[in-house]
Amino acid sequence: MKALLVNPPHTFAPENPLGNAGLALPPLGLLSVAAYLRREMPGARVKVLDCPGEGLGPAAFEREVAAFAPDLAGVSVHTGTFSAAAAAAAAIKKISPGCFTVAGGHHASARPAQCLGAFDGAVVGEGEETFAKLAKRLAAGRELAGLPGLALKPGAAVERPAPLDPDSLPFPARDLVDLSLYRPSLFGYRRRPVTSMVTSRGCPYTCGFCSKSVFGAAYRAQSPERVLAEMTELAERYGVREISFQDDTFTADRGRIVRLCALLKKKGLDLTWSCMTRVDLVDPELLRAMRAAGCFSVAFGVDGAGDASCGLMGKGFDAARAKAAVAAARAAGLETRAYYIFGYPGETRATLAAAPARMAEVDADHVFIAFAHPFFDTPLYSEARARGLLAVSDEELLDARDNAAPLVNVPGMTLKQQAGFAKRAYLRYYLRPASLARRLASPRALAESARALLYFLRWY
Repeated sequence: MKALLVNPPHTFAPENPLGNAGLALPPLGLLSVAAYLRREMPGARVKVLDCPGEGLGPAAFEREVAAFAPDLAGVSVHTGTFSAAAAAAAAIKKISPGCFTVAGGHHASARPAQCLGAFDGAVVGEGEETFAKLAKRLAAGRELAGLPGLALKPGAAVERPAPLDPDSLPFPARDLVDLSLYRPSLFGYRRRPVTSMVTSRGCPYTCGFCSKSVFGAAYRAQSPERVLAEMTELAERYGVREISFQDDTFTADRGRIVRLCALLKKKGLDLTWSCMTRVDLVDPELLRAMRAAGCFSVAFGVDGAGDASCGLMGKGFDAARAKAAVAAARAAGLETRAYYIFGYPGETRATLAAAPARMAEVDADHVFIAFAHPFFDTPLYSEARARGLLAVSDEELLDARDNAAPLVNVPGMTLKQQAGFAKRAYLRYYLRPASLARRLASPRALAESARALLYFLRWY
């Protein structure tokens, strides 16, 4: 059995400033599936092709497929890269007609029937166990129908597999990619080599823009001991010096992080790290413990610049809470990043115009602005569709590669005007005296800001 796992060829949209900033993270979902398959089927040959990370275009991708000649191919399918994923599946079939192609990822779970027009099957839910069982059945020539988590016919009911215990998963198969190709975006790391980790699945919160089609709403996290073991492997086997935790809500279980910080201090690894979380899931004592254990930066999903916007998105907190969290993190000696979403249904020209001032009140060291991206299985999509606010068709959403361009109409504004608001918000934020003074006080921040300015000017 030769199994190929593919992140298909695609790029950032030209509107995305991060497209110039070198953002590239290893495909941990595919690497986890690969590791699970190698454990459950030791005789299998497994290859991972991360086309964006490796810079592989369609022609190079086809050469790699031809050289490997897979029996089974799993392709990551996200809503904004559906067409690219479908083209990759077609190329695999052209080169290896007998290869079974299967879609995975959030779009496969949200709209499996749509994926079945381009793939032989679609994985619904978490992929590790289903993909491994699929490989075993294919190798043995057994019937595929009835396999939990595998959709084969549009409209047929699919039994979702039981949620996996995160501690039961092997470490992602990072040996299958070149880790030197990857790094977080500018301002997101200090030291290289740097890589990412994900230590939890599922989210109990109700933000209206979030897709939960794969992991669901039940929060499941690795134990502190399991997290420490993977961090140790990264440091000792791969020479990693910094880790970017990509959990949506890293501090959702406060006791887990307190325990992890104690273990890290005792272990004494030469690692710095950063994480993402909610503003209502931190406190001064926790932030100080994180700083003492090697954390240097915390990113907060503030999302709504003002209370009205936070309410529209279902965030469950207000702007004052965001301001307090950022202040507490800075007092603990941590850098702060704040993420915002513009153009959510219900926003107006006035709320967008007020956003820069509200962002300045929170006063994070770095800010990142995205536009509301209506994934099909989210309240955001349902609301925008019901109110006639979607600026694109469902078919066009399949090629909306990321959230750097507006996709939802704001009454009284063109999409170009929305984009202009975001660009001016960046300028107003970073040209504030307080922001400039903070950068001038730090040689590293000054150097990063100079690089960021070059990226911004190319984008602007």
